[in-house]
Order: sequence, then structure tokens, then C-alpha cells
Amino acid sequence: MLSKKLLINSISFKMTSTEIALLLNNDSEKIIRIGEIIGKKIEKRDCFEKLNEFEKTFIYIDIFENHTTDGGFKAFFWDSAGKFSHEILEAYERIGAYKTASIIYDAFLLFKEIPIPKDLDLRRSILSNFKSDVWNTLDQEFYDCSDNVVLLILEFVRGNNSYFD
Repeated sequence: MLSKKLLINSISFKMTSTEIALLLNNDSEKIIRIGEIIGKKIEKRDCFEKLNEFEKTFIYIDIFENHTTDGGFKAFFWDSAGKFSHEILEAYERIGAYKTASIIYDAFLLFKEIPIPKDLDLRRSILSNFKSDVWNTLDQEFYDCSDNVVLLILEFVRGNNSYFD
């Protein structure tokens, strides 16, 4: 009978960077590390041509989470990230965060124009006509949302890990 050590040494283990990241103890650290891995493929801000659809899903959610945490929906739509509104909505649906996706869609309805303009100046022109408190309810719904986005995105990565790295 082979010893464990000999057996382990005789099998070649080749893990991807993403698989290694998924072994980290803290979920936040896993998200950060996976974002760093994907980020190496992004040559220029907001240019995701080198990413596959699975990596884009991760990045779109990361973009939205960062913008809304720092300033809510208004900040998200006001910044260049707002041009990815529809891709972000699809990303949340793809990972199964349907309550969050519904809140994002409700934000779209405030524009009274779909699709949300990708042009920054046009989007800002529309936003400047909104009362500042129009976002408060949506921001609160988003912060209170029961979707566990961290868990859902990590499950998405695990279930599709052959598309990462």
C-alpha cells in the first residue's frame, strides 16, 4: 500500500490561480484576489474585450458594488461605470441575485428611457433633472437587500471555474 505522501507526490496537481483564491479563508479576500486575477487581463479602464463572459459577469458586479457602496445609485449612473448598466443587470441575473436585479431595474425606470444612455454627457444631463432624494429609497432597498451577493458570485465562480484563468 502506498503511503499518503508518496501517493500525493505521484499525482500532479495543477491548480489555477482562481482555484487557489477560492481556498482562502475569508470570502472578501477571495473576491479581492479573483478581481486581481481578472484585472490583470484588463489593459485599460473599462476595456473588457479580453475577458470572457464569465469574467465580465464578475467584473460588472464588482464595478456596481464598488460604486454603490461609495455613493449609491446616483454616483454609479453619474460615473463612467453607468455605461455598463444593462450588462450589470444581466450579471446579477446570471448569478441568481434576482432581488438586486429588480432594484437595479427599478432604477432604470426612473430614466423613463431604456436603454440607459451609454454616453456620459447624455446620462448626466438626464440625471441633473432628478431631485436628489429620488435615489434614497433605491439606495436603502439595495443596502437592505437579502441577496447574498458575495456567496452567489463565489458559487458562480466555483461552478464555472474552468472559464476563469
